[in-house]
Amino acid sequence: MGMLALNAGAQDRFYIEDFSIAPGETCTVSIMLDNQTAYTAFQTDIYLPEGLTVEQEDGDYIFGLTSRKARDHNIASQLQTNGSIRIMSYSPRINAYSGNSGALVTFEVTASVDFTGTAVMALRNTLFTTTAGVEIRLADEVCHVTVPVTSLKGDVNGDGFVNISDVTALINYQMSNGAITIVEDNADMNDDNDINITDVTILINTVLKTVD
Repeated sequence: MGMLALNAGAQDRFYIEDFSIAPGETCTVSIMLDNQTAYTAFQTDIYLPEGLTVEQEDGDYIFGLTSRKARDHNIASQLQTNGSIRIMSYSPRINAYSGNSGALVTFEVTASVDFTGTAVMALRNTLFTTTAGVEIRLADEVCHVTVPVTSLKGDVNGDGFVNISDVTALINYQMSNGAITIVEDNADMNDDNDINITDVTILINTVLKTVD
């Protein structure tokens, strides 16, 4: 067991940059390592927001190491009882990851078809081991995952589709005097710069005429 040096690597970061993803889309996510210290191994817990899933193969999560790994670096993952996914990587020969910045781990996430708004993905309980066998705990990190706003007329909730959910969102918006968030450009169905009952009527007729 190595010596534990809490927060000794405060200048180092292991994090995911903010990114956007459309409902139903799959995209590649990178975990970045900015480090002044030479590290040989790490573990971290990824907390995913509801509606995002990590790609799997034969029941195993697919995480990969970038070219910053040494030839003998391994990576493994396991679902935890609290719903997070623990990732571990190590070098049997105690080789260090190369470089001082850039992506170290990549994986693919898929958004559900009803994934909307902005959500938070977190990395917690991150622990790295130095070439001297010292364990260094890095700060928890969060990234914001957003759904890009679409310019689809009638897509009031911005999920990329026009359906009854948009009618509900528009009615709730009207009843709350604008207190809830909608994509206002998409909600102004007749482009008169005023969102009112006329737009609700047009949207209902649009949904009724929509062919899947």
